[in-house]
Amino acid sequence: MAQKNGTPKAASTVLDQKFWQNFAKNHWEKKPLVARNVKSGLLEMTDAEIFELLVSYSDRCREMNDPEGLKFFIDGVKADPEEVLELLPEKSDKSLVGYHKRMNAQFPDYCLVCDELLQVNLKKQHLLQDFTDDLFRYVGFPNRFSEIGLYLGNYRKTPFGVHVDSCGVFSFPVAGVKRFRLWPAAYGDKHPELDRTFNYEKHKKHSQLVEVGPGDMTYWPSSEWHIAESDGSFSATWSLGVWVDQTHGDMFGSALKDVVDTKLGSAGLKVTTPFKALHDKWGEVGELPKIYQDSLKALKSLSAAELEEAFLKSWMKHISLQGFKTVPVSAVKVSAKSRLQLRSVRSPVLWQQSSGNKKAFSLSYGGVLVQSSSAELLRIVKDLNAGKVCVPAQYLKGKGAKADLRLLQTLADTGAFAAKI
Repeated sequence: MAQKNGTPKAASTVLDQKFWQNFAKNHWEKKPLVARNVKSGLLEMTDAEIFELLVSYSDRCREMNDPEGLKFFIDGVKADPEEVLELLPEKSDKSLVGYHKRMNAQFPDYCLVCDELLQVNLKKQHLLQDFTDDLFRYVGFPNRFSEIGLYLGNYRKTPFGVHVDSCGVFSFPVAGVKRFRLWPAAYGDKHPELDRTFNYEKHKKHSQLVEVGPGDMTYWPSSEWHIAESDGSFSATWSLGVWVDQTHGDMFGSALKDVVDTKLGSAGLKVTTPFKALHDKWGEVGELPKIYQDSLKALKSLSAAELEEAFLKSWMKHISLQGFKTVPVSAVKVSAKSRLQLRSVRSPVLWQQSSGNKKAFSLSYGGVLVQSSSAELLRIVKDLNAGKVCVPAQYLKGKGAKADLRLLQTLADTGAFAAKI
């Protein structure tokens, strides 16, 4: 089918089971992908939505007098934090294009980067989670995290030159045309002079040039060298970066460290090691210092159930972030009379029963882990996870009520709840 101007309309790309199976098999951490006319809820993240998120985050930065997560480049030079705060989008700009007009009048080459949009992405969070749920189901849950980034401006090249990240990137243009130049890992390894360069004319013939616009999606693996290019026209693109630089060994070792720290107690905090002899006269090291021997005995005393519980806690804390670096936080103050509701039934408060004490359990949300033995607290969490609106006073009674409210507030501070009016 052709459009009225005679230009063929790109076939739609539906992000269904067949798409993700093919993606996992042929593209994930293997080679780039360009998908045209994507059919996904994520396309609701329009330029207007991105502008609203950007202004919300900019307002927060101005209020805190800290542009953390925001970078502004002028002619490729990074601006000072004080200057960044003065150049952020404002509600009066009305749109991304309106903001661009204000910046373009001052700077012939500028780039605004925001790495923390997810912190204020409450309204469209469910759309992002739909996308990542499908992705993770086919490629696995990230051992590190995913995060949203935003690049906008009239810059002619990425301000930090050709580079390679440790994350696979899904890019979604929302305004203008975006061009990416990509080189496979093997080529980048053979040509280290590519790193951070802006002068790569002789390498162009070995690259792939990708051009995408609103409605399209592109992906490249973490090993792909890349740079964005432009003729000076305005463009705005948000991306989802899935970091893949943390191995299972890293995860397992981190969880094991938590077990060791708990088991060793004060001995684990010592900063010097008493010893009788470092080695014998022939240089052989044949005996461990006493503190090592005592520590080994402590670890050997761990039961299989204790080890499994410790690793389960570590895994639960990790997945409570839903695969992201941060989760959006809403300011909900918890009182006994609050009418609480889970922010999303798709993002429950996770819990785990203790194996050694049947009354004890752990709760986790947003990367925070708390422990309790209050049956009333666990009951309210289960009811919240079931989608119910709960009033703490109807559950929490007696001496432990105040402590339970404090734990509910801890979960609220991580963004678990919405206040039901």
